[in-house]
Amino acid sequence: MVAVMWRAMNGWNVDPIGGVLGARVSGIDLRVRLSDSERADLYGLLLEHLVLVFPGQSIEDPHQMDLLAAWGRPYIHPIGRTSGVTEAKVERIVDDEDRPPYQDKWHTDVTWDPDAPIIGSLRAIEMPTRGGDTIFASMYAAYDGLSESLQERLVGMTAWHDIGPGQSFISKAGGELVERTRTQFPGAERPVVATHPDSGRQYLNVNKNFTSHLMGFHRGESDVLLNFLYDHATQPNYTIRYEWSEGDLIVWDERCTQHFAVADHFPQRREMARLTVAAAG
Repeated sequence: MVAVMWRAMNGWNVDPIGGVLGARVSGIDLRVRLSDSERADLYGLLLEHLVLVFPGQSIEDPHQMDLLAAWGRPYIHPIGRTSGVTEAKVERIVDDEDRPPYQDKWHTDVTWDPDAPIIGSLRAIEMPTRGGDTIFASMYAAYDGLSESLQERLVGMTAWHDIGPGQSFISKAGGELVERTRTQFPGAERPVVATHPDSGRQYLNVNKNFTSHLMGFHRGESDVLLNFLYDHATQPNYTIRYEWSEGDLIVWDERCTQHFAVADHFPQRREMARLTVAAAG
């Protein structure tokens, strides 16, 4: 009902992609600065659908920055902050024959930073002829899909998130820089079940890439429960898989989703533009 009202108000077409998350938004030109009310409407759509796809947008870095900055503070990755970066920018992610894509794991971005991003975005600049999709999963659906008994047990539990071993940026940034980052950003304790500050909905808040262990559990106990939750959270029923075209922009709610970059396009070139924002203040 809400999406229908917004189509009438703004002339946008909002078409759901999957059963539990994702919507394609067309009839909007993101090269034109949006009004405050239009930005608020888009944020409302993001809260409802978690992942918004804007197909075929001919935008540049400043347009992407302008859109995301309306919802938060442009985010600098801890690796950048440790190395002295003081100004956020739209980053390039390039895979090709000389820079093969890393083997991704399901994750929510940088949950080991207490000031982790709240909204993420990717823009397709150059795409391979095949492959290179991105998969998103709803952590609302993952939590709702648990038994009531397990939900009750998880509420109040916390988990430790840290930079972890073998992350893709370790080889790119260099071991010494990563160790300095690890010292400056040792990790964050987060609730296993979190409540979204704007929607009020509960979601599962652990991910395979950055969640180290459950607090107050033996390691073996923690591993068993976390591995169950990882598998449960990313089952196909809770996901959408998007096949990119050049010019597409995707914006997603970092808090209540996970994503996975499919690395099946090697050795073809894939270039993306990424920007995330953290909570303002």
